[in-house]
Amino acid sequence: MSVDHVVLVHGYSVRTLDAYAQFPALLAAEGYANAAIVLSAFNSLDDAITCDDLAVALENHVSQLETRSSDPVDISASAFVCHSTGAIVTRRWILNRLAAGKSIPSHLITMAGANHGSTLAQLGETIAAHVFRKINGNTSVGSGVLTDLDYGSTFLLRLNREWLVQANAGSLAPLYVFSMGGDSVGDWLKEIIWQTKEPGSDSTVRISGANLNYRILDADAGTGSLVPLVPRQEVPHLVLHGYSHTGALGIIDAVTKSTDPPFAALLQALLVESPAEYSGVLEDWRSRTQAWTTSYADQCDSTLVFSLRDRAERPINDSLIVLGDSSGDAGAMSASFVNRPIQNEAVHSSVSFYLNQPHFAAAGSHTVHIEARSGSDEIDYRNVDYVSSPDICALVMPVQTTYVNVTIDRNTDKTYALYTYGPDLDTRSAWPPFPPTDQIPFLPSG
Repeated sequence: MSVDHVVLVHGYSVRTLDAYAQFPALLAAEGYANAAIVLSAFNSLDDAITCDDLAVALENHVSQLETRSSDPVDISASAFVCHSTGAIVTRRWILNRLAAGKSIPSHLITMAGANHGSTLAQLGETIAAHVFRKINGNTSVGSGVLTDLDYGSTFLLRLNREWLVQANAGSLAPLYVFSMGGDSVGDWLKEIIWQTKEPGSDSTVRISGANLNYRILDADAGTGSLVPLVPRQEVPHLVLHGYSHTGALGIIDAVTKSTDPPFAALLQALLVESPAEYSGVLEDWRSRTQAWTTSYADQCDSTLVFSLRDRAERPINDSLIVLGDSSGDAGAMSASFVNRPIQNEAVHSSVSFYLNQPHFAAAGSHTVHIEARSGSDEIDYRNVDYVSSPDICALVMPVQTTYVNVTIDRNTDKTYALYTYGPDLDTRSAWPPFPPTDQIPFLPSG
C-alpha cells in the first residue's frame, strides 16, 4: 500500500464528523488502520475566518502529527481526500509547504472540490442565509470563506495561478493529483433557485469548477499580446453521473459500499504508486469523461472568468463585457450562455460567464468587447475590441475553467495639455476643461 495515512478534509459549513459518512469505515475495510485515517475538523462559519487562515491552521496541526513521538505521520506518504471547500484549503496548504521547503503529500484527491469557486458563494451571504444559520445556532455565515469561494476572488486568482505555475515548473511532481465531480442537482428543493439547479453542476459546484485542468490567458489590450498559461501535465478528472454535492445522492453521503463509483474512483487514485499507473488512471478517466461529454452535451458547460486591471495593476470595477461571434453579433452567442454573468461581490473587476462549450466552440472565432468606466469625466479606459482566433478559443475546454486576465490602458487624453506661449494665449481660463489647444499652434510656425 503506497499510502500510509489518509487525511479526510470536509467542506464549508460542516459542524460534525459524520460529514465523512461511511468513508472512514470503508477505508478501514480496505486495510487502513484506524490510526492511519485522520479526520479534519475546522470552523468555516465564523465571519473572520478565511481560507488562508484554515491553511495555516492545517499546517499547525500537521506539524504536530509529523513530530509526535508515537506513530509520526510521513506526509510524503499521505493522501489528502478533500470535499468541496476542503480542496482549496488543502491546495493552499500544499503551496505554503512548498514555499517553506517542506515535504508535500503523495496524493491529492478532490471530490466535488470548489477549486474554482461556487455559484452558491454569494447566496450564502444573503439575509436568508443569515436567518437559516441563526435558526441552526450560528450567529454568522462564514463570510470570509464565502468571499474566497466567489468566482474570481483574490484568493482563487492567486491560488490557481500559483498552482499552475508550480505544476508546470515540476514542483508538484511528487504529488499525484486527481479531481472528480457529479452532475446531479439532487432533490427537488434545489430546483427552486437558479444557483442550485445549474446544468453541469452538482447543485453547489460546477463540474468545470471541480476540474483541476484549467487555463489562464493574460491579455494586454494596449500591446495586443496574448500569453496563455496551459498545464503541461493533464490531471485525471472524472465526471460521476448521477451524484450530487451532498444529501441522498451526495458524492460522499450516498456511498455505502466500496464498489460505489465515488469510492471506487477514490481507491483507483489511492492505489497509484508510479507514473505509469498514474497515466493508466488518466487514460481511464479521460475516456469516461469524454463519453459523458458526448452523452450529455447539454450539460457540457465551461466557466470563463474575466479579471480586469489597468497597467498599474489596479482593479477596474465598472465594466461591460460582451461576447459575440466572429461578426460581433452578441445575439448569435445567446445560445452559448447558461444563466447570467456573475460579478464578484468583493472584487468587482472579476466577472464570470458560464457557457455551453459545444455551442461556444461551434462559432469558431469570437469577439470580445469591453467597456470599462472609472466614474470620472476626466479619465477613463480605452474600449477593448478583440477578435479571437480558433486557437485562443480552444483554451475554453469542455467542463473546464479558463481565466482571462485583461490589462486595459487608461485614457488620459483629458488630463494634460501643452501650449506654446504667445500674446493671444488665454492664461486666465481655469481647468477643467482645458482651453482648446487647436487655436494655438503647438509648435512655432517658423
